[in-house]
Order: sequence, then C-alpha cells, then structure tokens
Amino acid sequence: MARLPYVDKENAGPEQEKILAQLTQKSGKIANMWKLWCHSPQTLEAFITFYKTAMKGSLDPKLRELAYVKASSINDCAYCGDAHKIAGRRAGVTDQQIDEIGHFAESSAYSPMEKLVLRYAEELTRTARTSDVIMEELKKNLSEKDIVELNVVVGVANLTNRFNMSMMTDPD
Repeated sequence: MARLPYVDKENAGPEQEKILAQLTQKSGKIANMWKLWCHSPQTLEAFITFYKTAMKGSLDPKLRELAYVKASSINDCAYCGDAHKIAGRRAGVTDQQIDEIGHFAESSAYSPMEKLVLRYAEELTRTARTSDVIMEELKKNLSEKDIVELNVVVGVANLTNRFNMSMMTDPD
C-alpha cells in the first residue's frame, strides 16, 4: 500500500486536476506514480516535460530501454521495471533479453554494444561513477550526445526507482 494517498480526479485541487488531465492515458487510466507525484503538481509538471525529452533523444530506443530496465532491476523496482519492459519490447528488446538481464555478461542474447550499455547502467546505478574503461568504450561506439542521453536515462531511472520504492507505489 502506498505511503501517501493517491490524488484522483475526485479529490484533486485545480492545479492537480490540470496535470492529471494531461496524464490521462487513452484508456482513461492514470498511472499510480503520477497520482502520488501529483501532491506536488509543479514538480510533476516539470518532470513530465523533462522525462518526455529524455525518452525521445537520438539514443537508440532499445539501448535506452535496456539501460532503464537494468537500473530498475538493480534497484529492485518492479513498478518501473514492468513499465519499461513493455516499452522495451516495443523498442525491440526480446523476452530472452529481459529474462537474462541479471546475467547479461554471460548471455548470448545481447550484442557487444548492448552489453556495454548494460555495464554502464549497472556501474552508474551502483556507484554513481563511471570507470575510464567503460567511458572510453562508450566514446568509441556512441556520439557524445548519445553518451549524455544515456547518462540522463540512467539518472531518470534511478530517480523514478527511488520515488516508487520510497512511496511504495502500488502496481497499476
């Protein structure tokens, strides 16, 4: 059970109603994460703009989703992991890759580039630092723009993981 009450259309104030209307999915549903974050409409509104930008950069969507799922797996955030497994499948992540993400280094399901991105996401999530070895490999294989976007994606994953883990967000 979530640690704060969910903000729904029925109990929302005017600012909250506005942002909830923007976040209503085609199904009419609003994700529980947004219902919790809506207690602070101004930070949620800023985050949504940032999140949409971060998730639509030039970095290959498959690499982006693999990094997000890896960070969520390390942080044991099922809420984010489940959402990004769905997004990952849309971007080309296979069920085998999702199943083997915990031992990606030994798996034949990943390309060398995908393994590099997963190593980066793992290292950044666990230590908040990047080794020179991994950074040099990234520079050989990705543009500077893509490296920055990858860093931002891992950072966003860690932010949302911590938000949902701390708030004990219920599955949607």
